[in-house]
Amino acid sequence: MVLTMLSDATGVPKPVLRLLLSILAAYPAALFYHIAFLRPMKTIWAPFIRNLYIVVTGLSISYFFNGSDIKHSLITTIVTWLICYFGDIIGNRKLACAASFIFNFSYILIGYYVTSTDEYDVDWTMPQCVLCLRMIGFSMDFMDGAKVLKSSAPEKKTIDNNKIDPPVTQLKTPKQPISFEKNSQLPTLPPLIETIGYAYFFGSFLIGPQFSFHLYRKLITMSLYADVNNIPSGSYKCALKSFFIGALYLGIQQIGVGFFPMSYLLTKEYAASPFFERLVCMWFAGKFAFTKYLGIWTLAEGSCILSGISFNGYDDNGKPEWNGLANVDIMKFEFSTSLNQIVTAFNTNTNLWTKLYIFKRLIFLGNKNLSSLGALLFLALWHGLHPGYYFCFFLEFVDIETEKRWVKRLEPYTKQLYDPMNKSYSITILRRLHNFACWFGQTCGLHYAMVSFELLKWDRVITAYNSVYWIGHIVVFTLLLADNILPRKRVKKIGDINNTKLSLNEKAKVVSDYVNGTKIKEQ
Repeated sequence: MVLTMLSDATGVPKPVLRLLLSILAAYPAALFYHIAFLRPMKTIWAPFIRNLYIVVTGLSISYFFNGSDIKHSLITTIVTWLICYFGDIIGNRKLACAASFIFNFSYILIGYYVTSTDEYDVDWTMPQCVLCLRMIGFSMDFMDGAKVLKSSAPEKKTIDNNKIDPPVTQLKTPKQPISFEKNSQLPTLPPLIETIGYAYFFGSFLIGPQFSFHLYRKLITMSLYADVNNIPSGSYKCALKSFFIGALYLGIQQIGVGFFPMSYLLTKEYAASPFFERLVCMWFAGKFAFTKYLGIWTLAEGSCILSGISFNGYDDNGKPEWNGLANVDIMKFEFSTSLNQIVTAFNTNTNLWTKLYIFKRLIFLGNKNLSSLGALLFLALWHGLHPGYYFCFFLEFVDIETEKRWVKRLEPYTKQLYDPMNKSYSITILRRLHNFACWFGQTCGLHYAMVSFELLKWDRVITAYNSVYWIGHIVVFTLLLADNILPRKRVKKIGDINNTKLSLNEKAKVVSDYVNGTKIKEQ
């Protein structure tokens, strides 16, 4: 009753309002966890108590959102654990992993088929798709844990007391993402109650972010922190910042879609408007579609920060960082000058999950492009059965491939713009113009592809793209074709120098330029 009244008063659809309230409910749950459990506890049951709190709060929020449909997530979590359990008993974790993959992926696809409508569905399949990846990753980590057990078997070694160890050189290694660290393998199967806590972690089970069980266990055992008696400061401030930025983006999105709704692209009025106006409307419609995701993910990140799981070590100045599970890098996303930068700035934890658990495991295909296509096909299926998803992800693949080729082709001409030694005013202006052109081209391709992702249905996608004469497809495929046809600027190799008519001094200069990284000009 209260939810219906709020929906009528705000104009926000009831399922969306329920989702927002569920995400916001994670904040007090995280705050209480921070105060009561993010500290040393003088009992060996401390990890169990922390996990039990997460189980209770997670299941409670899930029941508020899903109602009786909570059974789907419970079934998949328990069945996945049982598959891994029996796989361990029979000594075949690979079989268990394959069975888990098939079970979880089939379950979500059947769920999509049964519940699918003409719109984006905010129902039990939303958290279920998050859980699908989580359980598949869990079973893969358990499979990989068998290798850890074998490698940790004791070996007989002969000790040479006269051997002098070389001095150890301290190298600064780059910080690894905390969502999926390199040592996320599971040598032993975690207890079922911990697996349920991992599946229903209140800050991430609805819309992400994704992270490994290894990180979850570090949270409940407090091994995430070097000194449990001195928890780093700053989490309250960062969580509040995340909350306000997320709310701001959602507010902007609500205003923006009022002026540029995606549904407008399907109207006769839109089709009859001037061509340039149609392009502008499509650009902004795609832009505000992305704004929705930026807002909701940033809002959800706040509760993860508040719980303490997002702690990401310290920066170079010794200041604690709480961005360990950030799903979007807003500044990087807004000002990216390439689609490759977008991949690392948008839905980062899901992209990292896909890279580790799908892309890299398709290495047997022997081709990066095939692995990329396989990963994108997996993501399209994971999102749902609507044709718009496949339209979007295929175009994304073509866009990225085309961008990669033309960046390489134009590098001899653009490289000098980014020479740190060249600080002339004209170069600075050209560099800024180049950055703007790259940013604008990237946003045009991104927002154009987003149209099919949002419209979902085949007839809607066709109608929208017909209105702009499929300009995005024509441009990208023309560029791809042109790259295959046009000759490339030839760069001479050192071995070719002897065949040129140069003096000894000129040849020496060419070799020197080559060694110093300067490209050899055509003679």
